[in-house]
Amino acid sequence: MTNSILLKSKQLTSSGLGCHVDNATPLSALLNVVLKSGIALIHNVDLTEASFRSFVEKIGKKIEYKEEKALVGYGFSDILKIDGTPEDGKVITGRGKLPLHTDGILLNTQVDLIILYASDVQGVDADGATLVCDQLAAWGEMPDSLRTPLLIGSLEYIAFERGYFTSVPEGWFSIPAFRDYGRVKSLNLALPFIGERLKSWDVRVQGLSSQASQDYFNALEKHFTQEKYLYNHQWCKGDLLIIDNQRTLHGRSALSVSKHRRLLRGQTTFEKNVLAPGPTHIAI
Repeated sequence: MTNSILLKSKQLTSSGLGCHVDNATPLSALLNVVLKSGIALIHNVDLTEASFRSFVEKIGKKIEYKEEKALVGYGFSDILKIDGTPEDGKVITGRGKLPLHTDGILLNTQVDLIILYASDVQGVDADGATLVCDQLAAWGEMPDSLRTPLLIGSLEYIAFERGYFTSVPEGWFSIPAFRDYGRVKSLNLALPFIGERLKSWDVRVQGLSSQASQDYFNALEKHFTQEKYLYNHQWCKGDLLIIDNQRTLHGRSALSVSKHRRLLRGQTTFEKNVLAPGPTHIAI
């Protein structure tokens, strides 16, 4: 069934990322579609917050923050409401642009799947779109000038949004540029905020000047956001988007003042070293 779904569906990017799935697709087939194509998109799904939570729990081991990490993400626990809040200082759940990144990088959390559901959308077209990049294809065609700083090993990050990143060290710290949980080896990366008034984090290349580092990330973003690698999802109410966090980078376009959309986000993980169907490895 999985192969027939993939054959019948139009891919979401010319690089081969993602496909549409009928909302009657069995859960096991849906999961295989995500792991083989990187994204599964389903329209016209009717979920409450409770039924969304139940769906997340069925698709993998739900990631939640409790006990010593109970304050992470302003205390959201398991289902994050990305509702375009205008509250000062809130960036990840706010209205501004989010640069391309992989979930879990700053919190040092293994996130295999990201599940996003549009519970309410009003007057939105391109505003507040979710952007998903086929990072494996982009890496395979990346020029050496962009590849080399990542191969060196680590980039340096600083977390500004302390209400979200409560368990993250203060000041600059290094994070390896790659990760491998036994399923797919991929980039472990968050691009910097450029031109945004509020920043949740920043990143720099160790040993480069501030300007040289900025120039590098500008070029890296330009490479990742080429049309052939990038899927731009413009939300409608009832859309369900499941993203393989190990195969992709994702971000958000800014949401203008007059527009409104409310997403629910869940995250799941698999046991380490469980192989996905047809895993793809970055050759280094």
